[in-house]
Amino acid sequence: MGDRSVSARDINKSVVVTGDGNNVALTFGDTGIRLPLRRKQFPPPDRRRPREGEPPRELDLLVADSGRLPLIGRDDLRAELQTWCDDMADISVYALIGRAGTGKTRLAIEFCRAIDNDPTANGEWVAGFLSPTDLNTVVETLATHNFAWERQTLLVVDYAAQCYEALARWLDRLALTKLDTRLRFLLLDREAPEAFGWWHDLTVLAPPSRRYLFHTPRPRQLPDLSDLEERRMLMTEALQAARELRPAASGSTSIPPCGTDVDFDHRLAQAQFGNPLNLVMAGVIALDRGPQAALALRRLDAARQIARRELRRLADLARSRQIGEDTIRHVVAFNGLAGGLPIADLLKTVADELTASHRSTDHLGELLTMLQQELPPLSDAGQQPRLATIQPDLIGEAAIVEAFTGGPSREAEAVEVIHRAYRLTGAAAAQSLIRIVQDFGYSTADPSATEPERSTGRRILGWLLTLAENIDDPEQLIPIVDTLPVQTTILREQAAELTQRLVAHFVSKTQENDDPLAVIYSASLFNNLSVRLSDLGRREEALGAAEEAVDHYRALAAARPDAFTADLALSLNNCAIMLSEVGRREEALGAAKEAVDHYRALAAARPDAFTPDLAMSLNNLAIRLSDLGRREEALGMAEEAVRHYRALAAARPDAFTPNLASSLNNLANRLSNLGRREEALAAAEEAVRLRRALAEARPDAFGAEFARCLWVFGDLQGDAGKPDRAVGTLAEAIRRLTPTFSRFPEAVAGIMNGVSRSYISQCEAAGREPDPELLGPVIAVFEKLKEQEEK
Repeated sequence: MGDRSVSARDINKSVVVTGDGNNVALTFGDTGIRLPLRRKQFPPPDRRRPREGEPPRELDLLVADSGRLPLIGRDDLRAELQTWCDDMADISVYALIGRAGTGKTRLAIEFCRAIDNDPTANGEWVAGFLSPTDLNTVVETLATHNFAWERQTLLVVDYAAQCYEALARWLDRLALTKLDTRLRFLLLDREAPEAFGWWHDLTVLAPPSRRYLFHTPRPRQLPDLSDLEERRMLMTEALQAARELRPAASGSTSIPPCGTDVDFDHRLAQAQFGNPLNLVMAGVIALDRGPQAALALRRLDAARQIARRELRRLADLARSRQIGEDTIRHVVAFNGLAGGLPIADLLKTVADELTASHRSTDHLGELLTMLQQELPPLSDAGQQPRLATIQPDLIGEAAIVEAFTGGPSREAEAVEVIHRAYRLTGAAAAQSLIRIVQDFGYSTADPSATEPERSTGRRILGWLLTLAENIDDPEQLIPIVDTLPVQTTILREQAAELTQRLVAHFVSKTQENDDPLAVIYSASLFNNLSVRLSDLGRREEALGAAEEAVDHYRALAAARPDAFTADLALSLNNCAIMLSEVGRREEALGAAKEAVDHYRALAAARPDAFTPDLAMSLNNLAIRLSDLGRREEALGMAEEAVRHYRALAAARPDAFTPNLASSLNNLANRLSNLGRREEALAAAEEAVRLRRALAEARPDAFGAEFARCLWVFGDLQGDAGKPDRAVGTLAEAIRRLTPTFSRFPEAVAGIMNGVSRSYISQCEAAGREPDPELLGPVIAVFEKLKEQEEK
């Protein structure tokens, strides 16, 4: 960390911890700022319980805040967090990302509990959660004053993407101070794209003083539970907790011990049950349906079943207050789509929505009372508190899907409701909608999905497309574009189109006003657009965008090398790939070499931050050298990249295992080019093993890359005189790739063409006929592509 100092007179006042256990706040001198600290590690003793006659609230078992279930596993991560807190740095930021249901919040709560002490006892640490809303309301004052922190403090920020701009301003101020105690920020979110979005803006575009505050250059990826006995323990705990909620339910249901039920053990080992939320849902459902039937449910089916039960519970409460069932379902869904309705205008907002949706506003007072009881806003939540949404996220999303399912009129009105929610809350609504699309829309590309799942997925994708089509002001697209995932199959076309609209707008704005911020944003968007277009096979357009990004960043880096050299290197690396794709190999090599030179200098100064980028650029340079026949040099670059990624993956497997797999695949190709086939086969086999685990966990993100690994491995098996094995490997690659090829043929046509040709060749070598059922759908798509080209 860079040196930071501050004189005593720069400190205005102290940050004092006040409160009585659960109700704790950080009071910043005499500024009037009182920042609530949510101490989720200490559930309040008067937590809301069902009143007599009410159905049990099963969602309490699935919500991390309730503390109803123990944290199982994660010992390595808890130890890692403890080491981070114990580090000598006075201020440090650590980020943790993971899919819905992986247990980010639960882990953070347990860690807070482990280090926290009652503030009235003057313990060593005080820990708790800051809400994004709270942070946004006070950061301007925090960003212009220095304060002495009297206690070692851990601040957890969930949904960090919602407040990263405010957090950046606060961190910039903190970077100018030297504290006498430790201050830690733990940031939680689902994703953190490298090339754009909240993490990129918070770190890559940050001044060096802010970047030095980050413990690692990339967030820690929270892994799934891999140990089967940990999975069994969590499902058992969930079943028992569900039984305690409903004592009248069957008492004979139990989770089979290890080895007593082969079918159950097989289901438990499936990839979807590495997700803790899926296990808890299965445990809750097992009380009624039995353990085997609970595990037989697909993830989205289980979520919708629990969401239906919660909506029925809310409907029962509504009827007792003379509120219509349809009304409560609609308002709860609208609230979820908006990411929580602002409390300040709740009366008007709900009344307007009911009127717009042609629903009665009778009993509006009772409705608002019920909403605030069942979806209570956080107490003392700053100037803009919002209603809570149904938690956990997946169940809240399922409740929205359920609310707009059940008939043409109900399904048709979803689009209009989404438009109104987006106009109301912007970024919060975008994040909510993209989460639904990610979780429910993937079924459109999932070969194992049922037809009802695919139908629902298509409908939900339509929500997003229609919203984007009806936005006239391009800048209103920014929340959507920034929220779109980096690696996605189902949203490739939409991501490219929306990014292109934004690029055109900001280029025009730059030309008209010479706006420096528009120049910076244009550079980032051009880089992003080039990747999006390349994913769709639009190579010439992708190259044009990549060259524009290089030009923008070259000018920015000339003026501010400390801030933009890393971006220039990234854009050069990207441009090298695009140049190669259109056959301009010498130029591609030049761009790749320049990128490596920049990254070597950056990694020498800050190895923790830039070694991953150096490894990535070395892989690219190896491919560019190989393209020009410089095979020995290419192998050296590939071997160096693998060495870097092995060290990175050993320290942080979830962050760097995908990179290691890609690097091994590249190494296998380089070794094969030099005739070192056994070594090449070993590297390719390791890449397949690593990619298989990734593809099973996240097929939308890693399925195509897994197919590419299988292709390389199959070819090498054939070269090693094992054509029968090669046939099986390449057949799996075709099966994995066919759903994506059917929906997005241009994006993976090159891979599919190569895999198919290799498969036919290896079948001939093995004396076997190619499987017509396997190749039939592939041939049909290629014929359709040919017809389109001829037209």
